[in-house]
Amino acid sequence: MTKFNPMAKFLFAIGSLFISIAINNIYINLAILIIMFMMTTVIARIPIKAYIKLYIVPVIFLLFSIIPILISIGKTNEFIYSVNIGKYYFGLNKETIYTALMTASRSIACISATYFLALTTPINQLIKIFKKLKVPNFIIELIILIYRFIFIFLEEIKEIYIAQEMRYGYYGTKNSFKSFGILIKSLFVGVFLNYEDMVIALESKLYDGEFKIG
Repeated sequence: MTKFNPMAKFLFAIGSLFISIAINNIYINLAILIIMFMMTTVIARIPIKAYIKLYIVPVIFLLFSIIPILISIGKTNEFIYSVNIGKYYFGLNKETIYTALMTASRSIACISATYFLALTTPINQLIKIFKKLKVPNFIIELIILIYRFIFIFLEEIKEIYIAQEMRYGYYGTKNSFKSFGILIKSLFVGVFLNYEDMVIALESKLYDGEFKIG
């Protein structure tokens, strides 16, 4: 979908986000999720397996966030399902189940809209859209730097992890903890060195505080 109008894709994704946030309806959130899934995997041809993998981390965080919403505490048993511990009842009622389902469906719908935009629109097209919308330059600069640093970060992790694996760094629990600590330390050093390289590269290109796009 890289040839599609980037502004149309942007408005479609942002419009879906606003609809999901503004309207309290689980079915609308599910409809947004299905539409985004079809648009991303069928039309944009993103592999389904890779697309589903992207949801693993957000869904884990979402589950941990929903549990406190789902479970209520009371001195009397007014729940649909409950467990009695001491003087208190821990359980679920209709309101908490509805709130948890609404939160989960809205979050997943918003994530699917964000993934649609991120997976179908290159960063240079997004920057052009932000400039058309008169987004301040410092925000655009932040977006570009964050985007660049995500890949630097991932490349550094991959290189350090492979080097440790080749030296049996994750063989056994003790070695794993030790290697993980070294990975974190090396990661910070590597990212700072990459940052310095990037600053030198920008200065050599006479960077004046504005990235030239297109």
